[in-house]
Amino acid sequence: MKVLIVEDNANLADVVRMGLSMEGMEAKAVYDGRDALEELNSGEWDMLILDRDLPGLHGDEIAKRLSERRDPIHILMLTAASQTEDIVRGLDLGADDYLTKPFEYAELLARVNAVRRRLGMVNDMVYNRDDFSADFRTGSITVRGTELKFGKRELAVLRTLIEARGAVISAERLYREIWQDDHAHTRGIVKTTIYAIRTKIGIADFIETVPGQGYRIS
Repeated sequence: MKVLIVEDNANLADVVRMGLSMEGMEAKAVYDGRDALEELNSGEWDMLILDRDLPGLHGDEIAKRLSERRDPIHILMLTAASQTEDIVRGLDLGADDYLTKPFEYAELLARVNAVRRRLGMVNDMVYNRDDFSADFRTGSITVRGTELKFGKRELAVLRTLIEARGAVISAERLYREIWQDDHAHTRGIVKTTIYAIRTKIGIADFIETVPGQGYRIS
């Protein structure tokens, strides 16, 4: 997946770029709004990580122009503007997601990986921990040498938590990303799915519940 990072803090932009590159993505960082627009006009990008208060051209204007021309790029606004009205405006301008500074890199990566899943671009992934093994290339889950059967959404929830690398993922976010527009379900189904996964795996504290926040695999 090709990710363009637009952030006037060069150190931060480069850290994010290097992190995403290590995850197998093609990532590039620019530090000015006009340079960002040139990149967006000259090449195809799958995702844009966009600061708002940029030199040259404001991030809001970039998002607005992309929305007006119906560019299919996914936009994650990464900004210090954290008031509710800021978030609402950012989403109204065409952002798909919004993350405020300061932030945890694990959460940023989880949100980027959510886009990769929607685009069908997730890299092959094998996860091993003690008596647990998951091969998401084949959907094979093995516990203590026994292969278990998991449903499609159980696998998606498990994979999302693993890819978060210890970050807490809320039930609301799991529902939004995995169930999406399936209105036959409610967010209560997330709790039921987590319970089913825990029961099948049978390893104490494998998935931790963080009260009032969500779930994580640490």
